[in-house]
Amino acid sequence: MTWKIVTDSGCDLRSLESQSKELQFERVPLTLQIGTEIFRDDDGLDIDNMMATMYQSSKAATSSCPSPDAFLQAYKGVDNVIAVTITGTLSGSHNSARLAKNDLLEDYPNANIHVIDSLSA
Repeated sequence: MTWKIVTDSGCDLRSLESQSKELQFERVPLTLQIGTEIFRDDDGLDIDNMMATMYQSSKAATSSCPSPDAFLQAYKGVDNVIAVTITGTLSGSHNSARLAKNDLLEDYPNANIHVIDSLSA
């Protein structure tokens, strides 16, 4: 039986390797837009470049939650999923994770997916 713990990138977890073949971890990235530039909060994020862009911009940065499809892709390939998101009162990330769960359950009604609102930022 395989498990995957899925988080959005609001989770303070950069990378974590599992010591077990039955357990995987996956982060689904939020995005940040500064002016016309878009930055994905993933392992490839150049923080120095993002910060320089932010300091040079006269416009406020905006963020976007992951799409339901991004969560849907993360849910695939294992028997059980536990998804933990940034609080639903501050972000649409939790809603995207729930929509992805519902989409997957339409095709795989026996899928074991639990989506948890962390109630934190």
